[in-house]
Amino acid sequence: MNKAQKKIFVVIAILLFVVSLFFPCYSVEGKGPNTIGAIGLIAFFLGWLNFNLIGIVSLANPLFFFSIIFLFKKKKERLALFLSVLSLIFCLCFFFVDRIIINEGGMTAEIDQFLNGYWLWLTAIFLIFICTLIMNISKREK
Repeated sequence: MNKAQKKIFVVIAILLFVVSLFFPCYSVEGKGPNTIGAIGLIAFFLGWLNFNLIGIVSLANPLFFFSIIFLFKKKKERLALFLSVLSLIFCLCFFFVDRIIINEGGMTAEIDQFLNGYWLWLTAIFLIFICTLIMNISKREK
């Protein structure tokens, strides 16, 4: 994979990530996507405040950005792959979250379904994982 292809992967992934911030990520029982953290931007800024699995899921975001940074550093492709794998694992952990805080009072509700914001976020992280994987495989073949 050459530099131009790598840049295309990264630009698409970052665009998907940014777009995901403006879409609802999930719906909860009885309320649909009309809860405090359902919009991606709110989940991005406040998700780490949850002291349960959601806080761990929020670690996917900095790992995503660090994997992009290390992707462009010489001799750091393995670290970029490791960080992108961790980011993808944390992102997929959101599937195991069954209840989420729905208001300022700390009330929780069960997640009914995952919406476009989550799928765009997952796709962005998956693209960086694929890019780092291809980079590491092509580097080994040389």
